[in-house]
Amino acid sequence: MKKTIPAIFLFLAVACATEPLQRDPDRLVVEGWIDSGAAPVVMVTSPVAATEVTQSVDDLDGNVYTKAYVTVKDEDTGTEVRLTGRKDTRYLPPYVYTTDEMAGVSGHSYTLKVMYGNHVAKATSRVPEPPPLDRVEVTKSERYDTMYVVTAYFNDPDHYHRFFTLVDGKDTMYHPCLLSGELATNRAGAVTVMRGWTMVGKGWRPLYILGETVNIKFCRVEEDIWQFWDGFDGISTISTMGFFPITSNPKSNMKGAYGYWAGYGVTYAKVTVK
Repeated sequence: MKKTIPAIFLFLAVACATEPLQRDPDRLVVEGWIDSGAAPVVMVTSPVAATEVTQSVDDLDGNVYTKAYVTVKDEDTGTEVRLTGRKDTRYLPPYVYTTDEMAGVSGHSYTLKVMYGNHVAKATSRVPEPPPLDRVEVTKSERYDTMYVVTAYFNDPDHYHRFFTLVDGKDTMYHPCLLSGELATNRAGAVTVMRGWTMVGKGWRPLYILGETVNIKFCRVEEDIWQFWDGFDGISTISTMGFFPITSNPKSNMKGAYGYWAGYGVTYAKVTVK
């Protein structure tokens, strides 16, 4: 069975058109990040003109660039590493550039450079310190009898944050939680950690059911990355409403391409709904 994705597959579908899916040779799409203590991960594709409510994931294979020249430089040490492309079915698209020779260090800035044909894309992002996370709690939803709410409690004022989740047995990568940045910006307290927004398949729901084990990735981010994900929230919210046209892309720190390059200071948590 073919998987399907909504037309607003953010990092590939950037406009509506009447043409079939095809590569746009005039632009790259670069999605990349480096976590504190982890290797960089980068995906390089071409934009897709979305024409239907859903698109087959298989139709996007031709939009993945597997021969790009990708490097990451630690601006604090001067070390520059070339990333190696490899197939990895945990991600969508299932091809990433990464390395075993570099891991993100809190406080360091990293410059990503992507070259493909005549295209050069570049961005710099800093990896902040991991944020403090006091606790995570599960409570029964007051509105839905069979659903449960996951709430994160922390005290980290005057910083920008994002939440991502991975549900064991259902997700293979961390997905961004809608509105988590808006609620967590420049304030401390309790934030509802909604299920990460996945663009594969149908039936996304924000809450959880009994038995699900939720892995939480709580990130401190710089303001420009927060602005990107804030734009993502808006696009994801209206993408299911056909009468609202999508006319712009999120703010980006990437020059020469669509997309983003993010440094994340990461704190992890795990909770089972029971």
